[in-house]
Amino acid sequence: PSGSPSPSNGACTAAAWNATGEYLGGTVVSHKGHSWKAKWWTKGEEPGTTGEWGVWQDLGAC
Repeated sequence: PSGSPSPSNGACTAAAWNATGEYLGGTVVSHKGHSWKAKWWTKGEEPGTTGEWGVWQDLGAC
């Protein structure tokens, strides 16, 4: 039906965050319906858990 919110599945275009992945600064990932950008190299730090001054910058819902 028109006017329904589109499903969030597939709306995030960035690759899903992976706990074992290594990410360089500037890398964008998707996690829990948001896009996140790494401010510097990181591994094993879950987006949304590092706080305002942490490695992941929340780019908002996607």
